[in-house]
Amino acid sequence: MPITVRRAASSDAELLSSLNAEVQAIHAAALPWWFKPPEPQAGVPAMTGLVNNPHNLVFVAEVDAEPAGYVYASVTHHVENPWRHAYEMIYVHQIGVRAAKRRRGVGAALIAAVRAEAASRNVALLGLDVWSFNAGARAFFQSQGFAPYNERLWART
Repeated sequence: MPITVRRAASSDAELLSSLNAEVQAIHAAALPWWFKPPEPQAGVPAMTGLVNNPHNLVFVAEVDAEPAGYVYASVTHHVENPWRHAYEMIYVHQIGVRAAKRRRGVGAALIAAVRAEAASRNVALLGLDVWSFNAGARAFFQSQGFAPYNERLWART
């Protein structure tokens, strides 16, 4: 089962939107008042914009030449301010692997592609958010060397 990871192209927008649908469904089921249910065709213009933005990194993973997952990240530059030093980070906004392809190294290959891009740009820091309800994602990211560094809280009124 060879896994290949390649840069996404504008022509992949429909594919990316369909790959996002499984993750979107998980989020919408957990927080329906926050996340919309997946509508793969509705996401095509947004995915086109993500791929075409030069600050974004969008990769597609394929298993035996079949699409299996994707990752969308961006390079962020934070200027120095009175409280914090300047830094650069590659921030992973979205990652999704088809359910049938999970636990086979696809997610790890996608994270490895982001790490390789970070190394090529001399960026030493990767960041991401993970929803507290998503235990599987939390375990995966921890297995990839990610550790908690910030906690966000909210309250509904």
